[in-house]
Amino acid sequence: QLMKEMTELLGTATYSRETAQRLIDATDKLSADLRTTLATVLEKEEKPTVYLGGNSSFFSTAGPSMYQHSLIEQAGGENVAASLSDSYWSKISYEQLLAWAPDYIILAANAAYSVDSILADEQLAECAAVKNGHVYQIPGQIEAWDSPVPGSVLGSLWLASVLHPEACSPARYQQAVTAFYEEFYGFTPEI
Repeated sequence: QLMKEMTELLGTATYSRETAQRLIDATDKLSADLRTTLATVLEKEEKPTVYLGGNSSFFSTAGPSMYQHSLIEQAGGENVAASLSDSYWSKISYEQLLAWAPDYIILAANAAYSVDSILADEQLAECAAVKNGHVYQIPGQIEAWDSPVPGSVLGSLWLASVLHPEACSPARYQQAVTAFYEEFYGFTPEI
C-alpha cells in the first residue's frame, strides 16, 4: 500500500499521473496473476520454507514486519523467521538456522557474501537447502527487488520461479521483467 501511495505522490509531483497509474495497475496485475498461478500449486503441496539472509550478514534475516517477509509469502514460500519479533533485521546463529532447516536459502540482492560461500560452509553442510543445492541470490543487476522499489513484484515473481518452476517458469519471469523495464524504464534489460 505504501508503494502505491509513493507512486501516486511521485506521479502528481512530476505531472505524470497516467504513467504512475499504469505502473500501479501493472504491478497489481503481476501480483494478482502470481496469486492465481500459485493458488492451484499450493492446494496440492506445502509451501517450501525459505530463509532470506541480509545484505551485510548471512546471519541477519527479516521477520514478519519486514518487506522481505511479504516477498517470500507472495512467491508461495514460508518465511522460517516468521516467529521473530524484531521490527528490523534479526541476528540469528548457525544453530537457529539449522533448527529451522529451510528448504531454500535466498541471499539478498546486494549481499556481501556469495552463494558459493554458503554452499562451501562446512557448518551448513547438514542444512537441507545446502544439501540440495537450493541456495540462490535475488537478481540485483537493475535494482534490489528485495527492497520496496517499483519493480519489487519482480522479486516475488523470480522467487516463485525458483520455488515453483513448474507453475511459474523462468521464461515467464524473464518475459515479465523485459516487459516491465521496457514499458516503465525505457530499456531492454539483459537477464
